[in-house]
Amino acid sequence: MRNNPMKWVLFAIQLLFLSGCKPSLPDGVLSKRDMEDILYDYHLAQTMAERSASRSIDERTYEDAVFRKYEVTQELFDSSLVYYMRHTGELYEIYENIVERYKKEAEALGASESELNKYSALSAAGDTANIWAGEKSFMLMPKVPFNHKSFSFKTDSSFHKGDKLMLNFDANFIYQDGMRNGAVIISMRFTNDSVATTNTQLTNSNHFRLTLADETHLGIKEVRGYFILNQSQADDVSSTTLQLMFINNIQLIRMHENQKVEKERKMQDSLKALDQLRLSDGRMPSSANASLPPPRVGETPNHSQKTKETEALPDNPSINKPVVR
Repeated sequence: MRNNPMKWVLFAIQLLFLSGCKPSLPDGVLSKRDMEDILYDYHLAQTMAERSASRSIDERTYEDAVFRKYEVTQELFDSSLVYYMRHTGELYEIYENIVERYKKEAEALGASESELNKYSALSAAGDTANIWAGEKSFMLMPKVPFNHKSFSFKTDSSFHKGDKLMLNFDANFIYQDGMRNGAVIISMRFTNDSVATTNTQLTNSNHFRLTLADETHLGIKEVRGYFILNQSQADDVSSTTLQLMFINNIQLIRMHENQKVEKERKMQDSLKALDQLRLSDGRMPSSANASLPPPRVGETPNHSQKTKETEALPDNPSINKPVVR
């Protein structure tokens, strides 16, 4: 019986196809689906522990309960995390699914879509706009150069004097040991090159919001900022200890000043400028409560304006005219 070469070629192609479809995970690594389920409950356990008075004890208890639920060991979980840290694309997909599951769970408990993602539908234009153009999710670890993520941009004509910026994001931590020590900083450079800055510490898994405004109405020229995860200062923390911070759902909302407030402010500025001009010419300021300028040395005070005002008052018939009975 003669061998058919074509048959062996087809057989080899089938083997390649089957091997390509099969997930190629090394031994001792959990599948993406299993890792997603465990991380979902793992973050819930951390949140519950952070709200407890005895945080360090409860955190260990809750984490052990998660491992028992899925019948995995701490070692298997840690080795799987190390693998997915090296395959950030797969880890990103896992966290996208986790965030979506949290949203659905919140909706099931009664939260509205507007409460969950109030600014997600905003475009980059309009009085209130989401102007964030960078990655909406990323991961940091306390090792240079993977411990920080910076952003900066110059403003354009869509920015107005008096604008306010609001930075929204979610932070999630996965720590084997050590203190969570993250931070975020945002700053504005104005047209006169002065700078305003605000910052906050990130020490637990939570939603965070920072606001910074052009309160002096100088006009914003540039915006800068960065996220950073600092190394734990504890002496007993090993350099191989797993410490991760995930930042996701980032939004940078630019809000124009309320038109009514802006109109009133411009009117006040115009009145102040007019008052200064009148005072420089020796005339009365526009404010009714403003006092007369002091007389010059050697001159008699001029009370003609007060006299005219008195003469212009109408007579009071009950005082100045006799009553006829």
